[in-house]
This record gives sequence, structure tokens and C-alpha cells, in this order.
Amino acid sequence: MTAPESDAKDDMMDRILFVSGIGTNVGKSIVTGAIARDEMKRGTDVITVKMVQTGNTGFSEDLEVHRAFMGGVRFPEDEAGLTAPQIFAFPASAELAARMEGKRVDVEKIVSSVRECARNHELTLVESAGGLMVPITEDLLAIDIAAKEGWPLVLVANTALGSVNHTILSIDAALARGMKIDRVICNWSPDEDPAIAADTPLAIERYLASRGLDGVKVEKFPRIDVPNAPAIAAKTAELLDFDRRHIWHPYASLKNPPPVRFAVRGEGTELVTADGKRLVDGVSSWWCAAHGHNHPAIVAAIREQAVKLSHVMFGGFTHEKAIELAERLGEMAPEGLDRVFFADSGSIAVEVAVKMCTQYQHAKGRLGRTKMLALKGGYHGDTACAMALSDPDGMHTLFAGMMPKHFFADKPLAPFSPDSIREMVLGHKDEIAGMICEPILQAANAMNIYSAEYLKEMRRLADEYDIPLVFDEIATGFHRLGPRWACELAGVKPDIMTVGKALTGGHITLAATLASGNIASTISNGSPSAFMHGPTYMANPLACAAACASLNLFKTDDYAAKTANIASWIASGIAPAKGLGNVVDVRSIGAVGIIEVERMPAREDIERVIDSHRVWLRPFSNFIYTMPPLVSDADTIRRITAAMVDLASAPPGPEAQDGDFHE
Repeated sequence: MTAPESDAKDDMMDRILFVSGIGTNVGKSIVTGAIARDEMKRGTDVITVKMVQTGNTGFSEDLEVHRAFMGGVRFPEDEAGLTAPQIFAFPASAELAARMEGKRVDVEKIVSSVRECARNHELTLVESAGGLMVPITEDLLAIDIAAKEGWPLVLVANTALGSVNHTILSIDAALARGMKIDRVICNWSPDEDPAIAADTPLAIERYLASRGLDGVKVEKFPRIDVPNAPAIAAKTAELLDFDRRHIWHPYASLKNPPPVRFAVRGEGTELVTADGKRLVDGVSSWWCAAHGHNHPAIVAAIREQAVKLSHVMFGGFTHEKAIELAERLGEMAPEGLDRVFFADSGSIAVEVAVKMCTQYQHAKGRLGRTKMLALKGGYHGDTACAMALSDPDGMHTLFAGMMPKHFFADKPLAPFSPDSIREMVLGHKDEIAGMICEPILQAANAMNIYSAEYLKEMRRLADEYDIPLVFDEIATGFHRLGPRWACELAGVKPDIMTVGKALTGGHITLAATLASGNIASTISNGSPSAFMHGPTYMANPLACAAACASLNLFKTDDYAAKTANIASWIASGIAPAKGLGNVVDVRSIGAVGIIEVERMPAREDIERVIDSHRVWLRPFSNFIYTMPPLVSDADTIRRITAAMVDLASAPPGPEAQDGDFHE
């Protein structure tokens, strides 16, 4: 095999330097980073590339050393995978490390990545994999690639005993292949002898002069402390190992946990991981980050509140932010829902809503009305009462024996049919305390979009039989489906409504249950008159401050228009999935896009799509979906939908072995 040809290599030769060593552990990464740092100080537009990284998984430790020297700068090429085009876990030569994974190093990918970087920058520094003569494939050495491409050599030696011999052999190998030697750098060695350290550069200069290369500069590098990038990588690996062995993640096993990524910060629509990758958050971190991550207005609100009052019990106290938030929620909610109970999560908000329904009926003397009517296919949370209201055939079947029993109408499907809901109400009207549903979109159990006529029928039955109607708008509210509240699509309003997720823009946990004056006054005139619930972190000041800032963003910007644009982009972006062999259905509403598949592709394909598109997706059951931040632009949505279609194009994966549900 020969290295790939390059039609444009002559034009790029003066813009690429190949940094290689006389062996391993001579400090190539340090030298590459230091050269890049010095070039940046001179105003050069410089980028670095690690040809092949071994001994790492998912990131290049050597590239992190470069970036540390360069002040932490990141490039679009980093996100595109061009600066670390080949990474293998086994710490060995590139050829052996690839073979250990049943692969072969993709030389063409390396060369094309370097060319692309060179087209975009004044100078590209390419750090070799190991020494100059290290095998890249069975019949190709690192030096062969550089020589074929015409990359001038920066040869890194050290000042240890024997380095002169290895340096001369490396110089001869480079000259034999017609390589230009840009410079030789004698890097500091931890065990160097002062006399040998002083003589090594001189001996190399003499040999270069004997070969007619007295113009090649030989530099002596002093000891340089790396800005701790390797330590960061090692610490990350240590933390991930602890995480894997000790920490449960949602809907996951400790025996065989799914892979997790180490998030270090969020910026707008993107999440940044410890290895420097930037992933578009295609699911708004479970549908919360409506304004994007780390929105400055919300972060500032939390900081301002933190120095004044971080927490106070809500029993016996109140505070300004709780009052402000309650007032704003009352103004934004459907008319009449201006009585507010603060909760610390969506599940708790649902529990509170159910208790309101029960206590409402108790206050009216209807002691037999203690059960709820819900819809099959729904999801309302993971606490006991919330599970009991979720699809009885869904993810919570394991706990059926411990959950209270409620009534369920059929899953709302097209065409609209009110029969099941009517039959359940007429047959159990003296037992039903309230009705609950996710309006228009059943999210975490079914990703089911259904007719607004169901909401109208539930409203009619609720009025006729004095059954409080609860709309769970935790996932659907705050413009996720288009209007501020999903129930607006049906032109009806509930008696009780739960909100959460985007309430704080995903910055801190908070939820609320909103009730009408009729519900509140009925409970308050009953016995007991107190509503019987009280979370420890109820109305936490930090969370309330974040929510006030979030609601201000919803108020001052046109989020309905944002969602309308996103809706159009999503619909067109996922349309190509129609007709794919594993695809059952493609549907969307507002800022929600769903590709339903016959069987989810394999975990390897999911990880491949995430890494190649740099898009975070969290597919579950049979659904590849997106609920992106509502501030996403057209390019961001195109990236997300392209990733979704790519995943839907993959073959079906294996059947689940143990019934695990990964939401």
C-alpha cells in the first residue's frame, strides 16, 4: 500500500508541519502545544492535529495538551472530528491498537482531515502517532504518510543518553524519503545529565552540517510544565469509573449501565463534554432548556438571589420571588387559574393535583370519590401516585402491585372516538374524583399526538358531573406545541394545571400546580380547610428567581413564532425518514419531531450517530425524537433532524435482553 496522493499538496507544504519524535515519550505533545502557543502570540492562525490517538476512548488526550497550551481555544474542526480523526483505546502503535478493535487505520481520513485544516488556517501542526517509524498500517509507517504528502518535519529528540544515535537515524530516514527537515528540537529529559544535555544539540548540529543541512535550526527546550490537561483527562476517567460503579442513572442498570458522557458546561443549544466535544442538545435535556443552556439572564437571577436568600422554609415564611412568580403564573395561565401551589418536581406537582381533586370531593361530602380517570398511553411521573396514573401497560408495570388503582379510558387515537371516556365516566361517576391527561401530546410513554376533540369531550363531562379536570402541561406547556399552553389548541381550559420543566428554563428544579378559584375555595371551606401537602423545598428562592427570569424571557420574546419556525424545519427535516425499512411512522407537532421505528437500532449505531453528527439524542422504546431548545436556528434543527434520519436508516438492533426501559 502507498500513501494517498494529493493534487494540492504543493500548495499546502508551507502551511503544514509534521511533528514527530525519535521515539515515544520524548514530548511531542508538549512541543506541538508550545509551538502553537508561540505562533498564536505572533498572530499566526494556527491549528493542531493528532494523527492517531491511542490509549484513549472518545477523546484525544494529546490534543487536549495542545489546547491547554493554546489557552483552551476550540475550533470548529475539533467539533467535526478533524483534529483527532482516529482514536483507539489500546495503548500501542496505531496499527496494533486498531487491530485490537478489529479495525484498520483509515489513512485517507487522516490525510483529508489535515488538508481540510490546512485550507482553513495559516499553519497546521500535525503530531505523529508515536515515533517517526511507528507502524500506522501493516505496510505503512507514519513517516511514509508525511513524506508522500510533503509535510516538512519537526523532529523532537530529548537529551537522554542514546538520543544522538536515535536522532541521526531518524534524520537519515527522513532524508532517504526526500523529506524537508524544518527543525530539530531537543526537549528536556527528566533524567538528563548536564554534560550530555549540553552536548546533544551540538552533536546533532555537526551531523546536520555534514549532510549539508547547516541551515536547519536545532533548538534546546527547557522544562515546560503542561497546563494539566492530562491530569484533567485522568481525573475525568477516574470519575467516570466511580460513576459507573456507584451511581444509578435514570432507567438504567448498575450491572450493565449504558454509556454516559461527562458534561462540563452548557452554552446555548450545546452541551460541552470533558473531552472538548460540543453536542447540540436535541432533547433540551429532557425538554427543560427552552431558552438554551446557561442563559445569562437566568444565571444572573440565580446569582443575585443566592447572595440574599438561598432557602427558607415556606411554612411560616414567604419571600418576594415566590410572590412575584405566583403573580406572573396567574397572569400567563389560562384565565382563572390563579391559585398556586409550588412543588419541587413535575411528579410532585401531579401528586398535588390529585390530592386537590380528592380533597375537593371530600369537601363536598362525596367521600366515595377517591379515584382518578386517566388515559392509556399517558405518563405523569415516577412517584407512586403519578405512576398509578400513567399507562398501566407502560414502563411502570413492575410496580403494579403497590400502586393505587384508578380508571383508564382507551388511548386517544385517530379518528376521534369519545365512547371509552364517556363509558368510564358514566359507569364510575360516583367514584371519580378527577380526570387527568397530557393535552394533545402523550409524551414519555407513547409520543402520541391526538385530536383536540378529546379535550373538549373531557371538559364537557367534567362540567356535567362536577369532576375537576387536570391538564398536565409539564411537557407540553410554554410553547412546546406552539401556543403557550397545549390546551389552547382545543379552546378549553382545565380546573387544575401542572407546570414544570421549562418553568425555570432547565436551570434548577421547580414545578407548580395551578388551580381555579372554585377548587381553592371549595377545599378551603371544607374540613380540614388546609390543603394537606408541604414539600421541604417548596418555593425555594433560587428556583423562584430562575423561574421569574424564565417567564420574563417568554413574555418579552415571541416564542410562538420561534416554535412555528422550528415546527416547519422539523417537519421537513424528518420527512426523508418516511418509507425507510425500519420506520413505522413520522410525525411532528410544534417543536416536537418523532420517528417511530419497528425496533430501535443497536446501541453502537446510536453512539455512532451522536458522535458523527455531534447531536445529543436520547431515543427510547421505539421512538427517535427531538424536543430541541426553542431558541434553535435552522442550521441547528437541520443537524438534529439529519442525525435522526441517519439513526432511523440503521438496521434494527437486537431485542432487549432483560426488559430494560431506557427513556
